[in-house]
Amino acid sequence: MLDSNRLRRASIVVLTAILCAVLPATGWTWGGDGHHYIAQHYSQHLPADLDGLRAYDGAVDAHVTDPDSRKGSTPGESERHYIDIDYYPEFLAGTLPRDRTALEALYGAFIVNDNGVLPWAIGEVVTTLTAQLQTQQWSAAALTIADLCHYLGDANMPLHCTVNYNGQLTGNTGIHSRYESSMISTYLGQLDTPAMTATYYSSPLDAAFDLIAASWAGVSPILAADNAARAASGGSYNSTYYASLWNSTHVLTQARLDTASVMTASLVYTAWVDAGRPAVVTDPAVHLVAGPSPFRDKLFVSFTASGPLSVEVFDVRGARVARLADNVPGEGSVTWQARGPGARIGPGLYFVRLTGPGTNLVRRVALVP
Repeated sequence: MLDSNRLRRASIVVLTAILCAVLPATGWTWGGDGHHYIAQHYSQHLPADLDGLRAYDGAVDAHVTDPDSRKGSTPGESERHYIDIDYYPEFLAGTLPRDRTALEALYGAFIVNDNGVLPWAIGEVVTTLTAQLQTQQWSAAALTIADLCHYLGDANMPLHCTVNYNGQLTGNTGIHSRYESSMISTYLGQLDTPAMTATYYSSPLDAAFDLIAASWAGVSPILAADNAARAASGGSYNSTYYASLWNSTHVLTQARLDTASVMTASLVYTAWVDAGRPAVVTDPAVHLVAGPSPFRDKLFVSFTASGPLSVEVFDVRGARVARLADNVPGEGSVTWQARGPGARIGPGLYFVRLTGPGTNLVRRVALVP
């Protein structure tokens, strides 16, 4: 029989499955915004030999929330997004078996699965990616990198690594969404990840467990920040609350997102090395670049594909806010003047879309105040 915490987790999974069926894919975990942020920053950490993979950045970003979309249709997917690692006393003692079979021998397969299998999911995805790179399946590899990016994002979200995942055990109920969705969406424009050096990991599974242990250390600071923010706002979840929550957690949050992006690059690099360092084949005939992001005034967009091509900008509700180009023969560049005389565009997230015969590319950008 499931204990009360397991039942609450089950109810969250059911609700998530329903939401996956009716809401856009950007609506879950790290608010969706965090996952896209990681996807948009991971390739800057790749070594020069893997520069060719940057041609697939658009596919990685477009598909980074696919694992959330699968929760409602793929059995076992939900458990791949978390691990309640502090359920196991061996974790706190530093003796937790990392071999899944060994852990199941101690607790049973049901308990291990119910507590989440995130580190093993990461290991499996790296194995799949290695095989794809070895056989030079570049388009398929891009989708696998998107999955890897997503799971590493989850592993770097502290509340995906604890039994107290929603603050339900400490009087912080609802903190999961407040922190990873509402706060991140509000302050996304203040994030900035520099280029770092990718690392080769001889054991992706060990790297995943070490990462989760570091992420788990952020649970208590987030809960303390929630308590302080509620005290500052008088118990209301208003702008005062979120400003306080951000002020208390922005260093931790930036560090977790930085780590997620460089770990994605590192495990892609690891898969590439293990695959024999194959030369990356790209299709320079198709691209869409939109930047800088975040931006405050002008966004520069360049594109190449088989025409006629259209370039449009949409807001997070799916409403078109600008048409930048239409019926372009096949290559061009445009500038979006988001602010200025007659412009009524507010700060937030926007999607630049390039469409044409056989082409549908999307880039996510952030307009900041």
